[in-house]
Order: sequence, then structure tokens, then C-alpha cells
Amino acid sequence: MGKKSSKWYKSHINDEFVKLANKENWRSRAVFKLKEIDEKYNLIRENSNILDLGCAPGGWSQYASQKLKNINITAVDLLDMEKIPNVNFVQSDISDFAEKLEKNGNFKKIDLVMSDIAPNISGIESADLPAMLNLADMVFDIAINNLSESGSLLIKLFQGKGTDDYLKDVKSNFEKVKLIKPKASKSNSREIYMLATNLKNKPKMQGQ
Repeated sequence: MGKKSSKWYKSHINDEFVKLANKENWRSRAVFKLKEIDEKYNLIRENSNILDLGCAPGGWSQYASQKLKNINITAVDLLDMEKIPNVNFVQSDISDFAEKLEKNGNFKKIDLVMSDIAPNISGIESADLPAMLNLADMVFDIAINNLSESGSLLIKLFQGKGTDDYLKDVKSNFEKVKLIKPKASKSNSREIYMLATNLKNKPKMQGQ
């Protein structure tokens, strides 16, 4: 193990949220990001339809399924994921899954689209930011086409070039948009979370 990898590993295992996730049997420390946001904004509600995009290893779906039993969760990822009670897992690329949704006219409207997805990080900002925004665009398209009228979108973003333009598109389609930095997000990370609530009647994109 190189010096850089060794330093990351030591930091990871000593992370308070990693320790807490292990202690409480959560699949990842990312659970605490969703938990904090949910406790403040009450995202996971009874009888709701939830779509978890880029779900593996499944921490967010695990949290939602444990909070309430009377919700319907569909979790999607290209990577395989161990089964979670009350969660319908679909192993698929997000773009392929979007095509399936378009063809399935009987798919019930979604109350919450949530996504903690991120690209493989290279450490090169000029490559990582566009890759992240490309994924965010896919998630956004799925959300505006499949959310119920009052539905919400929670997604991870990276702060940087292009993010402001993305937020403008989102704000033109949702009544309220908030940027959140949960305690479990590392302070030195560009990572933020965007919560968009109450989808407007007619989706529209900038430049159309």
C-alpha cells in the first residue's frame, strides 16, 4: 500500500461516521447524510414511491426501508447490490433504466428521486466535474419525467464550473431548491447535496 493509500485508509477507518455505520450495521457512512436531510425535511414519507439511482452498496435504500415499511422503493445501479427487505433492485445503467421507464406507461408516479451517485474520481477537476454533471443531468431528466406533481429530487453534486447552470435548470422546474452540506460530508470535499421540492406542472429546460 502506497503512502497516499495508507493515509486515506487510516483516515477512513478512524472516521466517526464509518465507525458509527459499522456499529449500527449500516451499509455505508452515506446513510448519515440522508438521515440528517430526512430528519430536517421529512423526505421519506408513508405510502410513498421512491427511486434510488446509483444505489450501491445500498445505504440510502436501507435507511428508507428501515424507517417505514409501507413505502415502495426501487433501487438502480450498474453494480450488483445485496438484497434489502422491501427494496426492488434493478441492475442497470441509469440511461438504460430511463428508456425502460419511458416505455412502461403503467409505471406509478414517483414521490422522491434520490441519488448519491458519483463518477469514478480521477482527482482532475476538469474531468471530474463534467462527469458528475453528466450523471446529474441523467438523474434530473428521470426526475422531471417521472415525479408526481409535488415530488422531490435529492442529489449529490460537486461545486465548480457548470454547477450553477445546472441549478438554474432545476430551479426552473421546481418550486424550491436548497443546497445542503450534511455533517457527514467531509469539510475538504466539493460535495454538496441539492434538494428540489414540488415539481412544477410543465417541465422546461433552459434554451428550449
